[in-house]
Amino acid sequence: MNKTKKTTVILIVVVAVIIAALIGTLVLLKNLPSDTQNVYKVSDLMMSSSRDSNVTKGTVTNNLSQTVKLQGEEKVGNVYVALGDTVNIGDKLFSYDMRSLQLELNNKRLLVEKANVNLYGAQKELEKLKKTEPIEDPEEDDEYEPEAESEKQSILNTTVDGTMKAYEGNGTKKHPYTYLVASGATITANYMKARCIERPEKRYEVLEYREDNKKTGVLIYKILLVFKMDGTFDFSLSQTEDGFEIEVGEDGSYTQSQLTYAINQKQIEISNYELDRQYAETEYAGVQNKIKNATVYASVEGTVKVLNDPKQAKTTGDAFIQIIGKSGYYVQGFISELQLSEVQEGSIVKIKSIADNVNCNGKIIGVSQYPGEAKDVSNAGNDNVSYYPFIVSVSAAQNLKIGDEVEINLNENADEINYILKSFVMSENGAYYVYMEGADGNLKKQKVETGMTLYGEYIEITAGIGEADWLAFPYTKGIKEGAPAKHSTQKELFGEMY
Repeated sequence: MNKTKKTTVILIVVVAVIIAALIGTLVLLKNLPSDTQNVYKVSDLMMSSSRDSNVTKGTVTNNLSQTVKLQGEEKVGNVYVALGDTVNIGDKLFSYDMRSLQLELNNKRLLVEKANVNLYGAQKELEKLKKTEPIEDPEEDDEYEPEAESEKQSILNTTVDGTMKAYEGNGTKKHPYTYLVASGATITANYMKARCIERPEKRYEVLEYREDNKKTGVLIYKILLVFKMDGTFDFSLSQTEDGFEIEVGEDGSYTQSQLTYAINQKQIEISNYELDRQYAETEYAGVQNKIKNATVYASVEGTVKVLNDPKQAKTTGDAFIQIIGKSGYYVQGFISELQLSEVQEGSIVKIKSIADNVNCNGKIIGVSQYPGEAKDVSNAGNDNVSYYPFIVSVSAAQNLKIGDEVEINLNENADEINYILKSFVMSENGAYYVYMEGADGNLKKQKVETGMTLYGEYIEITAGIGEADWLAFPYTKGIKEGAPAKHSTQKELFGEMY
């Protein structure tokens, strides 16, 4: 079980324990003999949750450090701090050597151009092959009589796509999925796209081309495709049973089987070039980002405790610069690379303590240029993307606790949904109401409008009551309109759990 799922399970169990204890307390309330009814402030019965889904998680700390390690081939240019210096958030620490970065960028651009040229050439060659008319195959049997249509459809695949049916195998190396493919059928793009995905284990497939398009026919050639766990693939061509080699004739002509093989090979070549181009473009964009962020700034306020020689630090893997922060609240969160554009230094975010239901604002003071190991993020289930750490500064005046897990809502203006315990809300003829303290200090029935539920035990109140109102538990003995109300506290309601 990954940590995100584990945290969710723990939260649900904690909520379940609270609810179970609360039900026991409410049963006691139900049997109170007095006509006077305890009432509880609505704000004490509430739980709030963000309507916005752009939420991640983090942990509160008060002694944050910033550690910079050198990666890649880039070189350090200027260093702006010395060992023991005191730095503020936003102060320059060092900058990378722009000459080495520009050289790296040029090299990456050449790789992109090379991949584009290779891809363009292969696509042109494929177009030419598809327009080629095959010559008569001297091995072709004019006496060949096709199988019955029902038998042919159950084995023969006329198109290499996602609808193919294997006649044997389970996709393992020992027993690959094996498909009988009709002469002239070529590998389609959607077949490769469907197979080239990240998967829990390798998938092995064999495409067989046989004489007369029959499973019992002599094998002309077969292609073994291995689709790897990381979304890439390998392929190989097996020797035919009778030693016949697929090759172009001396005059550049092709038989039908030779042409089919040549087209398949060219399509696989194009798929490889497309992957090469994608990888080269990603590398090029990465260097562009390094140039954009060539100067590294302090993301915490503190003291430079480590400053090593850059060459030595790169060789040993030790920190190049480390800053030990001053006391104060900081929260570290992680953001998906798909949402990096939504996180900027200086942005205000909403912080909510899950344990104490404390709500406050924080300020993003640093976003890492490099991915890290995401922990306890709500969207970490997507293993196909990287997660980048970012730091939020929170005022020391806020009632946070060190080590607490908090929610970080990247949208400062996200709506909050306020819920109250469902056990305080009754329904009658499709309408919902509560027992609320009236202006005269006695209970009255108050109609409310409801919305969504939370954990199955909380319900949203959209109209009818406010946070300053006082509610009675509607199942207490002797409860009725006009009964005198007595203000009670959370401790009386929840007992030792408060």
